[in-house]
Amino acid sequence: MKKLNELASTAISGNDISSSCLYVSALAIIYSGQYAWVALLMVGLVLFLFRRIYGEVVGALPLNGGAYNALLNTTSKSMASLAATLTMLSYMATAVISANEAIHYAHILWDALPILLSTVILLAVFMGLSIIGIGESSKVAIVIFLFHLSSLILLSFFTGYYLINNGWDVFSANSAVPVKGGSITYALFFGFSAAMLGISGFESSANFVEEQENGVFPKTLRNMWVVVTVFNPLMAFLALAVIPIPVIEQNQEALLSYMGWHCRWWVVSDLNCH
Repeated sequence: MKKLNELASTAISGNDISSSCLYVSALAIIYSGQYAWVALLMVGLVLFLFRRIYGEVVGALPLNGGAYNALLNTTSKSMASLAATLTMLSYMATAVISANEAIHYAHILWDALPILLSTVILLAVFMGLSIIGIGESSKVAIVIFLFHLSSLILLSFFTGYYLINNGWDVFSANSAVPVKGGSITYALFFGFSAAMLGISGFESSANFVEEQENGVFPKTLRNMWVVVTVFNPLMAFLALAVIPIPVIEQNQEALLSYMGWHCRWWVVSDLNCH
């Protein structure tokens, strides 16, 4: 059987974690306010430490199963089964959150789109992709992964252009807003806790390590870490730089879509004027 290369393996495990900025940026801002990007950087630091440990453990036991397999070989079966159960629940919760968030973004483009029914249909489509095999799923995953990263880069470009021409007044105003809970420590703690939702799925690469080419697994961990550490704090920072916090809270379900519309509208208008 042909094994998966670095790009395919990263795409399969990275689509979930790379899409977390679609919802975790808004969550972090709600709890941490102007310090959301700091909380997201803290998550990146934790992930950096975790990936070294996880890479070493799975490298020593390169068998499918992730945490379950590691615990099965080091602790009792009951402990391993508990970890497997919690992992499955985590995957299901992440799948539902991601699908629902995707439909909310699509709802911005088409108001008549039924959110609940569309979420179920979207989950069923990806369930079908999983059933037909990981090889075929990887091709779809690569397309989605590259398109997603390209969209984030394009959004960053438009937002950067907006900032160059409009200054940092919005960011200064957001920075002057009283900290949630009256304490930076309080804000960072709850923002960090909310931001940790965005890295669910980081361990998923270990679940198909046997299908990966030799030496690919630690590279997938590195690639996912880079994506999360760069884009999650960056999206939160850019949102705080162009949108007032009260408006962010009102558009939390599709924040990046609103940010893209806000900046693109101004950039296009500005270019037309020139």
